[in-house]
Amino acid sequence: MPKHIRRLLTILAVFAMLFVAGKIYFPPKSFGIYGHYRAASVGDIAAAHPAYLSPDSFSAEYPKEFAAWSSGIHKVVKCQICHTSVAGPTTAMASLVGAASASPALPAAADYRRLCVKCHEKIAGRPDFMPQIEVDSHSQGQACTACHNPHSPLFSNAGIPISAPGSAGIVDIAAGKKLSATCASCHGPEGVSAIAMFPNLACQKQPYLIGALTEYQSGKRANPIMGGVAKSLTTADIQNVSAYFAGMSCR
Repeated sequence: MPKHIRRLLTILAVFAMLFVAGKIYFPPKSFGIYGHYRAASVGDIAAAHPAYLSPDSFSAEYPKEFAAWSSGIHKVVKCQICHTSVAGPTTAMASLVGAASASPALPAAADYRRLCVKCHEKIAGRPDFMPQIEVDSHSQGQACTACHNPHSPLFSNAGIPISAPGSAGIVDIAAGKKLSATCASCHGPEGVSAIAMFPNLACQKQPYLIGALTEYQSGKRANPIMGGVAKSLTTADIQNVSAYFAGMSCR
């Protein structure tokens, strides 16, 4: 047999022996007990505690945006509805199981006009509690963010209160929030009452709240407590506190 053939066969025999030795000595002890995988991996997988991404996941990285979102009417709209993750599959999966130290970035939504009309374009049958607009006449070709802070749309990007849906003129949401402290003892600090006999104020329609306070103020509705509270309010106060509660989350 030629020398070069013998050398080739010797090399192949050495590789075969190394392969067999590797198959014997290197696989984990639990490999093959239940099938062609490491049996101990079942316990490792079961012991993992997934950490799912939520709006709270981004509170540390985006404190300003999170503060505006968490205190505004858009609190019911989760971050992922308008934003998408730019992280690759490896980083995204690592975040889900809590292995990543930082959450994936949330880039700005590219087309606010397209996103906003999903909920706010005027459509027959859409619930009244969703503010609805005729897109072309309302925006006049401008992006929604030209006037509205997308995280808290009752304010501009500069933090200036703007007209609430259904209100006449400018309302001061911040002033309404201060006035709401008077209502907290009966109606809850977040406008959701823990006492059955007192109604919830959060997410109520603004015209309804204005009408109720006005009637308590005039005496048309008789209630000694509400009458006293309403009579201490000016017309602007009633507009402001009604707009504040109308803009709160229902949840």
